Amino acid sequence: MYVVFKFKGEDAKMREMYQDDLVGRQTIIKRDAKSLGLDGKEVYIVVEGSSDAIERAKEIAEDFIIKGEEAGKIYRKIKESEEEASFGMGAIFG
Repeated sequence: MYVVFKFKGEDAKMREMYQDDLVGRQTIIKRDAKSLGLDGKEVYIVVEGSSDAIERAKEIAEDFIIKGEEAGKIYRKIKESEEEASFGMGAIFG
């Protein structure tokens, strides 16, 4: 399970997710718009983990959740960038 958030920049809610006992133990991926090939200065956070952790992350930053097609698009872009990075590391350390 995962949930995607979009922040205008660094935000207290973002820090709160990292510091939360449950959410902080999940996979949290942070990318800015430019690194994903998008215009703007937004910061995207994906939280992957248990359903309880996802619900807790939603409680913390409910005003920043993105859903539907936009969330799927951002999630795919983040996963693609992670795969590209792992292929690059494989070529270096292969």
